[in-house]
Amino acid sequence: MSRFDDAIVFATQVYAGKLRKGSINPFIIHALETAAIASGISTDEDVLIAALLHDAVEDAGCDPDVIYDKFGRRVTSLVMADTEPDVPAGAKDVWMAKKVAMIDYLKKSASRDAKVVILADRLSNLRSIYNDYRVMGAEAWSIFHEQTEPSVQAWYYNEVLEQMDELSGTTAYEEYTELVKKAFGDI
Repeated sequence: MSRFDDAIVFATQVYAGKLRKGSINPFIIHALETAAIASGISTDEDVLIAALLHDAVEDAGCDPDVIYDKFGRRVTSLVMADTEPDVPAGAKDVWMAKKVAMIDYLKKSASRDAKVVILADRLSNLRSIYNDYRVMGAEAWSIFHEQTEPSVQAWYYNEVLEQMDELSGTTAYEEYTELVKKAFGDI
């Protein structure tokens, strides 16, 4: 079995029983979609494994040391690059603080490989947002418990896009650009 096959088995275990926010879909579907999107940009096995495991720490509670032991330093580093940072206790707007920190990371120090994982994750999220919006209309924004204001979501997804120039020309980048316009164009 390849390392990627091992990662699929591991991801299935890590995400077992978890559902995607606001849906009845098993979380593993988002993880697999993220890896599939990343595979359209990169063939690097570490990048694809990190894309598959990108939410293992943040949303599934997996210890990063377990990922390190199974898949090594580089995969763990890429997973942690897409893991939102903790913010100081008492922060007024935790959601915004996390998003600002991610944008700052993308601007200042994210590697191309980290951007591949992050773009793949955000594109999968954006697909869900757009599909929910088409079905539910404005009600779709209630899925985002931390931030229900569409204009703030639009700000974030546009800021991410601005930091992904080096991935322009890829199918994922072009789809992301188009979905930002479709999902947030009237906002």
